[in-house]
This record gives sequence, C-alpha cells and structure tokens, in this order.
Amino acid sequence: MREVITLQFGERANYVGAHFWNLQLGCRGDDDRVGELFSERRERPAGAAAVPRALVFDAPGNFGSLGRAALQSAGSDEDDKEQAAWGGAAEVHRQELHEAGDGARCWADVGQARFASHALGAVTGVEFGNSLGGMGTFQEGAQVFAGLDARDDVLEGGLRVFAEECDRLQGFHVLCDAFGGFAGFGAGFMARVRDEFPKAPVLLYSVGDTQRAGQLRGAQLMDAAVAAATAADTASMRVPLFAPAELAKLSPRVQVADADFEQLSAYLAANAAQWSASLAGGRRVLDEIVNQVTQQGHYTTAESLLAPGLHIPDGASGADAIVARAFAGCSDASVHSLSSATGLLVVDRGTHMSDVVAPTHPAAAYVAAAGALELPRAFPRVFRGVNARGDPEATPAERIPVAGVLCSTPASLGHLQHLRSALQARSGRHFKDYERETLGELAAALDVAVDRYSSSD
Repeated sequence: MREVITLQFGERANYVGAHFWNLQLGCRGDDDRVGELFSERRERPAGAAAVPRALVFDAPGNFGSLGRAALQSAGSDEDDKEQAAWGGAAEVHRQELHEAGDGARCWADVGQARFASHALGAVTGVEFGNSLGGMGTFQEGAQVFAGLDARDDVLEGGLRVFAEECDRLQGFHVLCDAFGGFAGFGAGFMARVRDEFPKAPVLLYSVGDTQRAGQLRGAQLMDAAVAAATAADTASMRVPLFAPAELAKLSPRVQVADADFEQLSAYLAANAAQWSASLAGGRRVLDEIVNQVTQQGHYTTAESLLAPGLHIPDGASGADAIVARAFAGCSDASVHSLSSATGLLVVDRGTHMSDVVAPTHPAAAYVAAAGALELPRAFPRVFRGVNARGDPEATPAERIPVAGVLCSTPASLGHLQHLRSALQARSGRHFKDYERETLGELAAALDVAVDRYSSSD
C-alpha cells in the first residue's frame, strides 16, 4: 500500500473537500477495500467504516454539528484517547445531509465522510492573533500557526498518527484557501511538512471562490501572491482552482448551476479529484503524476480543465478543436489546443482521450477509465443534463461522463504575472506587515516561475 495524506485548510477548501470525499466514497461503491486515501489502521474495530486519511482545519463555527461532536476532549487517559481516535464509536457521524444551496449551513452539511476525532482542528486567532482573534489575512494566519507550533508542535497531533500507520507514504494532497488567514496557516503547516518529509511530493490546490483569479484586488490579491510565492518552496505542483469564467462552454449537453460557492465547490471538487481514480486503481502514483504534469518540476503551476458530458463520437479527429470547445479551465489560464500544453497530460475518468489525440502525442501520457463518473447522492445537481432541445433532462444526473485534464501550459504565464504585479507596489496598507526584504524574497520566487513559463513561448 502506498498511502496519501490529505490536508485541508479553510472554509473554501473544506467545501471542496466535502465533495471530494463524497466522490471518493461514491467511486468505491460496494467495494469496502481501504485504498490509498482512506485509513487502514490495523486496530480499527471490525465493521467500523474507513475514515479519510485527512486533517481538516477551519474556524470553530464552520464545523457545524460535526464540530460539537468531534472537537470535544477524548478524555485524560492516553489509552482512552487512542481508543477514541480509532474506535468505531468515536468516528464522527453526520447530521442529515443537505444538497448544497438547500438548507446547508456549512460544508459539513453536504459531506458523507466520517472523520476520526483527532483529524479535525479548530483554529482561531484569539490566542496568537490580533486582539479580536481575527485571521483575515495571510500574515495573521501565519502568525497564528507560528504561535501554535511553538507551543504544541502541530505535527505531533493527527499527522504523526496518520504517517505512522502508512506502510509507504507516497505524498500529500493539499486543499488550501488561496487567500485569507487559512492560506497563511496552511503555508506554515506545509513548510513544517516539507521539513519533515523533504522528498514527498505535495500536490496543492489553491481554492478561490466564485471570482476568477484575475479579479482579485487589494488584500486578496496580495495574499494570493504571497501564498503562491511561499508555495514555490513547499509544493511540488500548485493548481489555482477558481470558478471558471465561461461555464457556458460546457453546454449544450451539460449545464452548470451558477448559484453560489456551495454549488460551484462541487465543480471544483471534480477537478481536484482528477488524479484520484488512476491513483486508487494502481495505474499511477502521486510522484509520477506530479512529475509528468510539471515536466520533472520545471513548470510547477498547472492548469485544471474539466469537460463534464464530453462526448467523442467514434472515429473523431481534431482533438485540438475538442479541447478548445469543450473544456473549461479553473484559473485565468486557458488551453485552446493540446499543442499548447507544455507538459504531458493526465486524463482521468470519462473519455478515452488516446482515441482522439494527435499521433504526435504519446498515448502513454493519457489515462482512460471505463464508464462515467458516478456522482454520489450528496453531490449537488451542479451538473444538469439537457436534451437536444436544450431543455433539462428528466434522467437524474448521477452518471455523467467527465473528462479531466491536468497540464502545464504557457497560458499560466498571465496568472503568474498578475500575482507578481501585486508585489511590485511597495506601499499601501496590505504591505504593512511585510518587511522590504521579505517582499523581495517573495517577488524573486515568483520571478523564477515567470521566467520558466516565459521561456516556453
């Protein structure tokens, strides 16, 4: 077994994480085997459900009833704590499930997964942040992490438990808010992880909200720039994950409900889950996926593309036109053809892309999965099937073909330049917490990424 540990930081990331775990549970179906993403603790009682090998951090109020049940003390005795952490009775069970946008009060309301009690961490700035306990900016979140780590050593908690159970830890999957306090908290945590596991690949999804990355302004843009520069030292591959600007590209076969982030987070989760099927099926390992997409780490910012409902007729040709027409991206980058991709592609679940790619692209670069991606019952109806007339289909949208692509591309240059521009101004209230030397170091880190993509033009 080659295990993966997932880290989640912040409300946006945890909305995506809730749907991500729903997808993993749905894809497992009736197969009760414990895979790379789920805990396989040998001492787990017979019949107890497997739990995600995930550490989840958020503000206390964002856990909902999940927090009231799981964030309580497990007891004073060490044996009691160990039993509480892994016993079936201590696993957290969900309140009644909601569809996103239908009475959901927090991300826990739309999730099916159960977590071990030690996997959840409530974080506030009361003790180590400002006087009001705020964690509104990257710098405040980083300050809170530094205080907690100095006092308690954050790795001694749930991360040690998960790492020690692994036969062969293959890497880390990270969902982290792209800006705000938990962007800073997550950056500090990942830096500690990198010190402890220097060779393990780290696949980072920086999760934004409904606005495109290019529309970030002020403190959000500053935070996103600082987070991206910091990730250059800690993440093997960073994927900016924002709601795409042109969801209508996915019509007419599928419509995406552009309601609110609760809905759109499900779309982002499908992007974040692209690699998981090939990983669980043993076709790839995380290090191989990261190296293939980034060309051995040369291009570390990758683009995420998804085309739900993509249909490729038998004998079809013109793969470049298919990509330009049917795939929607999740950052400011836009890939209009396969030839514009700098690195190789990883395709998962849905379309057999090796049937449509140009002969110049090696078939080994593509992963095909038979059948459609089955959306579990808690997955909101973001993907709505439509018929030939454009009317909503009566058929439930639980089985929709989904073709996904991860690739490095020169189109990411614009995204990186936008972030770099935020560090050029050396004045304003958003910069008051940073010393000139720190800003210079962050700008230099982004300069390296910009230069790499500029040279690929």
